[in-house]
Amino acid sequence: MASVLFLAPADLGETVLATGALAHVLGAGDELTVLTSADARPLFRSAPGLKAQYTVEGIGDVGRFVELAWSRRARRFDLMLDTRRTPAALVLPAKQKLILPAPEVLRHFSEDLSTLVGSERTLAPTIWLDDRARAAAAAITPDGAPVLLVAPGGNNAVKRWPHERFAAVARRLATGALNGARIVVLSAATRDDEIAARIVSSLDADGVPASGAGLDLLAAAALAERATLTIGNDNALTHIAAAMGVPTLTLFGPTDERVRAPRGARARTLRARSFEEATLDEGGAMDDISIDAVEAAALELLHAGGLR
Repeated sequence: MASVLFLAPADLGETVLATGALAHVLGAGDELTVLTSADARPLFRSAPGLKAQYTVEGIGDVGRFVELAWSRRARRFDLMLDTRRTPAALVLPAKQKLILPAPEVLRHFSEDLSTLVGSERTLAPTIWLDDRARAAAAAITPDGAPVLLVAPGGNNAVKRWPHERFAAVARRLATGALNGARIVVLSAATRDDEIAARIVSSLDADGVPASGAGLDLLAAAALAERATLTIGNDNALTHIAAAMGVPTLTLFGPTDERVRAPRGARARTLRARSFEEATLDEGGAMDDISIDAVEAAALELLHAGGLR
């Protein structure tokens, strides 16, 4: 039995991607300690061997690192998997440290993680669902109707497609190919709540039933497992939906899908301009993605899954 310390990335989407590397290094009977953000914390509550979690608030929060180091002053971890790349991790005692280096070539984050932990294949994310998450999802979709998930948030305004366009696409799908679908608008973090509420309000005003859902990320994963389609920005929810095998369309602008695309057999990305062009005007990169283009890409995903 080994003691494993996992330092999750500061970014929520990258945290989802890093779960595959964590699952790879965890052995049967290992004890797991996780240090992560408050929003990402639920993702690990049913991870195998979880012994403790420490919450870090922002890049400058070093108090938890000191607290953790002090608690382990007489016992080193057997393995530390550091995907956070923070100097504060130097205080943490471990016999072996796997520290994610800065990328030297252009490749996906998952490939860097897989190399770090010695995997010969690219590791897909691992989501450890529990009964609590499944019960929360079942309460939202009790009747088995088609579910359209909308994930309009993002940690930066320039990464967000306009909320009124999300509403327009959801309206078209719910009155067309996904007629009668239950539309659920999710927030990846509290910063997204206002955007989600605007979309729900817009749809309701047009007589298209929609709801928000105050779900943590693990319950969102359980809901994604039941979904027919997910559409969203580059955020944790699209990464989670893709990992759960849901047809997932992720809209990209000023971030690079070659590095950050959600991983999943039925995941697709869409952008209006190349990443190189988008970086010249990142503020308008999302605005260039049209409603028609998103609807067409969504329908292609649905048809590829057998919907006619």
